[in-house]
Amino acid sequence: MSANPRLNGAMRKGGPSSVSRPLLAWLAGGLFIPFVTATLAHAAPSGAPQSAPAGEPSPAVVELLQRDQPPEGVVFEIIENDRAALSALLPEIRANIAHLREHDPYFPVAIVAHGAEQFTLTRGEAGQHPGLHAEVESLVRDEGVDVSVCGTFADWRSIEADAFAEFVDVADLAPDRLDDYRELGFEIIRLRPSLLDAPEEDPWEFDFGTP
Repeated sequence: MSANPRLNGAMRKGGPSSVSRPLLAWLAGGLFIPFVTATLAHAAPSGAPQSAPAGEPSPAVVELLQRDQPPEGVVFEIIENDRAALSALLPEIRANIAHLREHDPYFPVAIVAHGAEQFTLTRGEAGQHPGLHAEVESLVRDEGVDVSVCGTFADWRSIEADAFAEFVDVADLAPDRLDDYRELGFEIIRLRPSLLDAPEEDPWEFDFGTP
């Protein structure tokens, strides 16, 4: 369960009390999504990409805090054809969280990573990326941030859900998870590393090598 009471409260409005596990009841009761539809959905990142100078909050985060009515929470979406994307974006993510929490110490925040970067969060990658794993786990444990990856995309690469680190939530389908958050009133902000020029392609066509 998330350490963030506001996040748990938001979940109670629309379903189970935690987004640190898949929304089982909501998803189990939904309609079956054909594989082709899932593929097309996965290829459509949400919203305009956002980037900011190192240590600065994203423009979209600054803007939403100027509104009369902010969203119920924020989801940072990452979908890149580059394994280094999550690591590159962590300083911006931390700056965003700090900026949001200055205004509300319990402002709900989540991360959904569903491109090549998600595979750096497998248990097998912990030795190669110890700093990344430690920092993401700290976000989950200390900051109450829920971190999700895409189980369907992992399955395309023959990666089982239990191959991911314990602090990572494996959603059945990342676009569905994003829709769940939208239903709860969260705003989706896509982040992109400023030095990466990743193509807007369907991730299943990306050449990642062996995850």
